[in-house]
Amino acid sequence: MKITAIKTFPVNIAGRSQLNIKLETNAGIYGWGASGLTGREMAVIGAVNHFRPLLIGKDPRQIGSIWQDLYRGQYFEGGRVLTAAISAIDIALYDIKGKALGVPVYELLGGKQRDYVECFASLRFSSKEELISRAKKLIEKGWKMLRLAPAEYEEEKYASVFEPRESIAIMLNG
Repeated sequence: MKITAIKTFPVNIAGRSQLNIKLETNAGIYGWGASGLTGREMAVIGAVNHFRPLLIGKDPRQIGSIWQDLYRGQYFEGGRVLTAAISAIDIALYDIKGKALGVPVYELLGGKQRDYVECFASLRFSSKEELISRAKKLIEKGWKMLRLAPAEYEEEKYASVFEPRESIAIMLNG
């Protein structure tokens, strides 16, 4: 089995952009992957296009070898955009391998660990009133867990929380 094509699909859902990719093979099996990097999908497409010549003709079942070629084959390893592209490709390779073997991907990754995965809704807000209103709507829709992004009016107040030296000083000094 050989990789014959790589297609990119930038999507925007509810104001969040994302990149999905599709790897196709000469065996008629294809795999889907997602980059996981919001807002930089065009840069990730560039990285996927850069990797295309390295992937075409490769056996998609050789996941570890391909990963090493993609990650370590670059002069500068890593970075958000490159690792997002590699991540999408890696997921698609596992999808292909699972389909080829007739098993779910979780079997390739050590087996089923649970019967369900809890999900959360992300919530941005600019006031306490907006937070309460949006949270109530999400709870009514069945969400049990909410992840709150810092309110813009609070960001200035808590900016040092994300600066380790300042955060530690604040904790030590009260």
